[in-house]
Amino acid sequence: MGDLFAKWSSAEAGLPQSGAWILDAMLLALLAVCAYTDGTQGKIYNKYTFPAMLLGVGLNGMFGGVEGLKWAGLGWAVGMGIQWVPFMLGLAKAGDVKLLAAVGALKGWAFCGFGFLYGSVAFAVLILPWLARRGQLKEVGSNIAGYAKLAAVTASAPDAPAPVVTKKFVPWGVGLCMGFFIALGIELATGRALWFRW
Repeated sequence: MGDLFAKWSSAEAGLPQSGAWILDAMLLALLAVCAYTDGTQGKIYNKYTFPAMLLGVGLNGMFGGVEGLKWAGLGWAVGMGIQWVPFMLGLAKAGDVKLLAAVGALKGWAFCGFGFLYGSVAFAVLILPWLARRGQLKEVGSNIAGYAKLAAVTASAPDAPAPVVTKKFVPWGVGLCMGFFIALGIELATGRALWFRW
């Protein structure tokens, strides 16, 4: 299994170019639908993520044989693992976990991991206008600044301030989808979902 972590893309895992294109097309369809449903309804539906997981594992197996199955299984596990702890802490919704697992099954562990990082940055940018539109950006900024000052003065991690965002739903899935779009663009340009090489 360790040798699969040394493979950073579908091509390095032995999938033919035609198979990678099919998986990319499926990924684009999944991301478009999930970004829309999460942005408009605050939900990522099982009817999209479960078939994507199954097709990801099945197609990777069809195109890459046993190694393709292992590649997809590792991607699925990494995707599930990334969001599992936040989900158990109540910081992420189940749909976000399943979206990551589906992306991992389709595109592998590295794509899923780096896409998640890009999505985190995209979400940070996306949340600012979202909070501003709701009139809560100043309150959130004051909360963060107050916490940082208190932590600096006491040289410890004080209790978290009371939340000022009253709406439970935030468009985390939309940010994730944006991150995966970025990862796909980088992969198509460089061969890997990374902006650097070593």
